[in-house]
Amino acid sequence: MTMLAHASSANYQSNQKTSDLVVVITVLCTVFVTVKLLLEWKRKPPGPWGLPVVGHLPFLGTRPVEKFREYQKTYGDVFSLRFGMWPTVVVCGRDTVKSALTHQSDSFASRPPFFSIKSLNNMQGLAFSGFDERYLLHRKIASSIIREFGSYENAGMLDIYREEAHTLVTDFLEMKGQPLNPRSLIYLTTGSTIYQFCYGKGENIREDPDFLRVMRDQDIFQEFFTAGNYFDVLPWLKYILPNRFNRFLELIDHFKNAQNEQEKQMTKTFDPQHPRHALDGFLNACLKYNITDSPNEVGLTKAQLIGTLQDFFGAGFETTATTLRWALMYLAEYQDVQSKIQSEIDEKLGRNKVIHIKDRNVMTYTEAAILEIMRIAPVVPMGIPHMATTDVFLKGNLIEKDTVVFFNIASVMEDDYWGNPHEFQPERFLDAEGSLIKEKVDSVGAFSAGRRSCIGKMIAQSEIFYVLVYLLQNCRISKPAGAKYDFQGNYGLSYSPKDYEICVHPR
Repeated sequence: MTMLAHASSANYQSNQKTSDLVVVITVLCTVFVTVKLLLEWKRKPPGPWGLPVVGHLPFLGTRPVEKFREYQKTYGDVFSLRFGMWPTVVVCGRDTVKSALTHQSDSFASRPPFFSIKSLNNMQGLAFSGFDERYLLHRKIASSIIREFGSYENAGMLDIYREEAHTLVTDFLEMKGQPLNPRSLIYLTTGSTIYQFCYGKGENIREDPDFLRVMRDQDIFQEFFTAGNYFDVLPWLKYILPNRFNRFLELIDHFKNAQNEQEKQMTKTFDPQHPRHALDGFLNACLKYNITDSPNEVGLTKAQLIGTLQDFFGAGFETTATTLRWALMYLAEYQDVQSKIQSEIDEKLGRNKVIHIKDRNVMTYTEAAILEIMRIAPVVPMGIPHMATTDVFLKGNLIEKDTVVFFNIASVMEDDYWGNPHEFQPERFLDAEGSLIKEKVDSVGAFSAGRRSCIGKMIAQSEIFYVLVYLLQNCRISKPAGAKYDFQGNYGLSYSPKDYEICVHPR
């Protein structure tokens, strides 16, 4: 019995030591994990408290950029929000945005798999896709086609700019100085330009039924998305708003079917030896890279390549038109700026010279005015949403992989770097000799930067320059008597001016 008692006591003491060791290890692990979580939490971007399920959406209102301005003052250049189910980080400030998009571009080069994006192209398009080898080849091909068919030296594209600018001026002058809202005419001009880049120059393009259908589709698309597509961040809304959800799906099917039918007809006349437009360029690229209906080694297909035309139209239509609408509004308001542009036109080009895109090189004040319009009225103030491809640190803040990231372009445009950012002052871009200041030109983030910068930048810049110079070469723009402009725009697919009127007179 005594030996059994001693054995039992020894076993008890051994078990007790084991139990104590387990407790110590458990406590140490708990402390370690807790401290690690606290440290990681402290390293994550700060931000305001949101609501369950919906996050911060109810607090943004109709002017989200102004709310972000408040958050930036409170939490700094990098702060956290939640848009429904998506953890989100907003990056603000010229230096911070520039650093992220140029030095850490690959870390922010993906796109979030929002419902609308997946519905449009299953994340296999150009503008909205993940970041992988398929995307890199896709972008390489698309960039080469823009250089081929949209370059400054492309005679066909220059003819399109000339004809569209001439038509716009003719339509304006037909009003004989009476007040007019330029919105619809501007949209026809920009829509016609990008349509002809994609599908070829046409006679009487404004009577082409395919073109008119595309314009109607764009109107429907803009109207539908003006109020925001909350299905992206709150997918359960499809059960609460089934009619709107089903309408969205119907629109997607309509766009896809119309696009496929149009391109099917145009490919019948394709001649690889004589490419006419961007569509032919993509068909040639399919031959060059052996891209077929089946995915190639990086997953790229013929349908995905040709679908890039929709990316071109979406990017080159609404944003360019909205920039021109802002431009006419500012030029009508600031007559001194308009007069200086016209003086430069008369001095450098003359009243009757046929304009060439290369004239941008000598029209420094005009370029400065265009840059200032883009800066003070950023048409895509939050850019297109990015997604982190990996865990990445920005200004000491941990942004985890798969976090949605918005680069606040509006904050770049109103940064203290500009000195007086809320004043309209084209001269800020010019040095004492009247030359453009490269650092300031590069600081205008209208076309973003890095891996996801806008590949259509060259076409947009060319069209905006040509239309404005041709218009001011031939016309004078003024405000209607007694009119007062509201320079606070509307947030929708883009940041656009409220409807306004101008008067256009021949010079």
